[in-house]
Amino acid sequence: MYYALVFMGLLTIYSSSYNEEYPEIYAWSQPYGKQLFWIVISSLVGGVILLMDSNFIKKTSYATYGVVLLMLVIVLLMPPIKGARSWFKIGGFSLQPSEFAKFATAMAVSYYLSGVNIKMQDLKTKFIVFLLLAIPGGLILLQPDAGTLLVFFSFIFVLYREGLSGNILLGGFFMVIIGVLAVFLKASDATGNILGFEVEANYLFAIMVIVIGGLIFLIINNFVLPRYRKPRYKLTVWATLISIVMILSVNWAFNNVFKDRHRSRFQIMFGIKEDRKGDGYNIYQALSGIGSGKFSGKGFLQGTLSNEKYKHVPEQSTDFIFCSWAEEWGFVGSTLLILLYVSFLIRIVSIAERQRSRYNRIFGYCVASILFFHFMINIAMVLGLAPVIGIPLPFFSKGGSAILSFSILIFILLRLDAGRTEELY
Repeated sequence: MYYALVFMGLLTIYSSSYNEEYPEIYAWSQPYGKQLFWIVISSLVGGVILLMDSNFIKKTSYATYGVVLLMLVIVLLMPPIKGARSWFKIGGFSLQPSEFAKFATAMAVSYYLSGVNIKMQDLKTKFIVFLLLAIPGGLILLQPDAGTLLVFFSFIFVLYREGLSGNILLGGFFMVIIGVLAVFLKASDATGNILGFEVEANYLFAIMVIVIGGLIFLIINNFVLPRYRKPRYKLTVWATLISIVMILSVNWAFNNVFKDRHRSRFQIMFGIKEDRKGDGYNIYQALSGIGSGKFSGKGFLQGTLSNEKYKHVPEQSTDFIFCSWAEEWGFVGSTLLILLYVSFLIRIVSIAERQRSRYNRIFGYCVASILFFHFMINIAMVLGLAPVIGIPLPFFSKGGSAILSFSILIFILLRLDAGRTEELY
């Protein structure tokens, strides 16, 4: 399935960026030639990983994590490219260390959680795991690269599998709802009036949360037996405080992290405004490209919207590569691609579940969670269901660092699975 996705992606890149003067798929000067080069490099690196001892992979987890953190620090000193310090430029090559942070963090988290007497229920364990995720996440935020940062939230599924309370997971989904509402209110620039003073809607939202929390507190105090009150008091207070922090964090992000184009994209996503020729251009062009494929598509190399020649859909080989595939293969091809991804994810989860080693199992779930998050966000992004934040479609989108990073995840999992009968604590 891995190579099926990789070569389907390569053919889509070839079609979307086809140059009649360089018809060879290995033409180095063309995007498809460079992608083929990185596929070969990824396969060679994968071969080396498969020859490694699985214990060696495990024992070098922290070292790998440390090296990638160092790369994330150094890249902040590099000259900005497109407004971000995210790449190392080496001749004609570029490397994006934030992509490598995904597998490095997965290895570090797996190694820590697989330790003796480590339980997800312990506060110390939660704190250390949070640090393992927050350190690379913070460095990536400084680049800034909000898309890659969001991928780190996918680790919540891994922690849940390893014993994190279901209440925390439900609380996380509740926080997502609070966050979405806060983003909507902030993006809409809505205001309200209190005692003659004009107040931003998000601050009114925070006040409403405090009022609701107070009402719940009174209900608990009057209708719940005394011996059951204390845990419910704590839950109410924490939920209220975290909600307020979430709302204020959204305000801070909009004022200090997001640029005007990000605010505009949120407004377009929520239907607050329509801007077909400005910030909404990518989404509307992507939807027209997908829709033009109709039921069975136009055929290979027959796309007229999602390719380099007409440039109707921007970034048709990277973030919006699904548009190129959908135009050429239509609804049928799009459905088959989605089913292939789902089957691939199910296969990874089944591999993770059959492991005897906790490290292997945790790493397997890290792989599944990272790929699922990328797949879900990218498809939602091109369909206009999520803001455009620059998350590639795994194994499909053009990009050397991305294909190498995703491949390393898969090959490490395969090597660990091959040695699953070995005694690893």
